[in-house]
Amino acid sequence: MGTTTIAKFMGHDHDRLDEIFNQFHTIKKQDAQKARALFQELFTGLHRHITWEEEILFPVFEAQAEMVREHGPTEVMRNEHRQIKYFLEQIQTKVAEGDLRTEEGEEGLLQVLTAHNVKEEKILYPWIDNCVSDEERASLLARMEN
Repeated sequence: MGTTTIAKFMGHDHDRLDEIFNQFHTIKKQDAQKARALFQELFTGLHRHITWEEEILFPVFEAQAEMVREHGPTEVMRNEHRQIKYFLEQIQTKVAEGDLRTEEGEEGLLQVLTAHNVKEEKILYPWIDNCVSDEERASLLARMEN
């Protein structure tokens, strides 16, 4: 495993996904096939990341923090996840049609992701790390790695 905190594990995944997004943006004008493969990797990776949060991390956090889901920080994150998925779908539709003029969707995705990732890395992930025991953290990390 090597990673000892939720914040480090998820921050590392943010960095990995950001790099894929940057590669897609950079290469799409030179190599459409590689760009399509990179976007598919980004699409799959972001959906997996969101699933980790919404199905593994958030429920444990909400229970530990005794938080009402509809009014807490996780609901803000879920709303932003819906925006992320919207922009991913917008880009996916164009890419599937062979149209790599995806700047509008990319700009929207980048705007949401930039603020979203900062909130998670600076506030939410450390908060989750502080709410769970070492054993719970290890269990959560193991579930995400599988």
